[in-house]
Amino acid sequence: MSLTKPTLSNLRAAGSTVGDLYFPQTKLLLPFDGANGATTTSDLSNTNATVTFNGNSQISTVQSKFGGSSCYFDGSGDYISTPSSSAFEFGTADFTIEFWARRTGTGTYPYVFDCRPAGANAVLISIYLDHANSYVPHVYINNAVRITSTASMSVDTWYHIALVRSSGTTTMYMNGSSVGSFSDSFSYIAAPFRLGDYSNGGYGFTGYVDDFRTTKGIARYTSSFTPPTTAHLTSAGDVNKQIIINSAADGVAIGTGGINQARIAKAWCNINGTGTISIRGSYNVSSLTDVGTGKYKVNFSTAMTDSNYVGFVAGAEVNSGTTQNHLFHLKRETPLSDILNTAYIYVASANSANTATDDGLFCVIVFGN
Repeated sequence: MSLTKPTLSNLRAAGSTVGDLYFPQTKLLLPFDGANGATTTSDLSNTNATVTFNGNSQISTVQSKFGGSSCYFDGSGDYISTPSSSAFEFGTADFTIEFWARRTGTGTYPYVFDCRPAGANAVLISIYLDHANSYVPHVYINNAVRITSTASMSVDTWYHIALVRSSGTTTMYMNGSSVGSFSDSFSYIAAPFRLGDYSNGGYGFTGYVDDFRTTKGIARYTSSFTPPTTAHLTSAGDVNKQIIINSAADGVAIGTGGINQARIAKAWCNINGTGTISIRGSYNVSSLTDVGTGKYKVNFSTAMTDSNYVGFVAGAEVNSGTTQNHLFHLKRETPLSDILNTAYIYVASANSANTATDDGLFCVIVFGN
């Protein structure tokens, strides 16, 4: 019996379950599917946040964008809330908050959503409508209006609204078009979400909200786009479960996503650490900072989702002889977040006498979510 050796061109991804590539980074997903008048709903993200209905807020089948139902607020003491969670602690990284909203009434500065720690006015993020200006949406962040939309929200009309931070710029999109942006360096801390009213009450939204989703660490939209035509996917499907090398070995097929230049590592670099330090080769590393003899700061081009990633450091004693027995390691810092920061990682080397020493070949690799 003879066997034919398969080639890479014979290999391809199996399965047909389509999913959301960024589902692992989805931290709140509220499709608001349910029976008319229901006062419970489920967060279908992996966070599985507890969702509490307050006032007369309820599931309604009168209006929906997808799925036959949405969440209705009558503008008077109605809101739904989730507990404060690190899942909503965006820090200085990218994020996406998006939803569909349909205004059916009036009201004074109605808040579609509000996310702030314990009702404080610091490091909050909200979207409310300006009742004195044709219900133009405003993005209110850190105690000030940062974006005033160039488009208003008419009554009895569904609008897709997305608030996206990408590489330090936060943009609001309405129906896929940018309506304003600002340079955003704020660090967003853990806080509860409230939909339908201001966190201290009194500024209720009258209307419907559907398919509310937050994505941590990912800018889903970076330019004009076509708004979703179906409900958000509620699982990763097989897109994050299969990795197949393509025939040219320059990319991988991930689930049903097809061939692309996906990287298995989140970042890597080959560093010359002597003299004027330099990068010989890298992926997702923008620059190096020399912070002292044998100590380097490796700056990421795109920030990590969080600081709970894994970094490896290795090297060779190419500039200090072969008897030094150098130790290549993560640079000791306090707190831990200063070692494994979302924006950078510190690395160092020392010789057998425990003396920090420059060396000519550092290899750094980072794995993470």
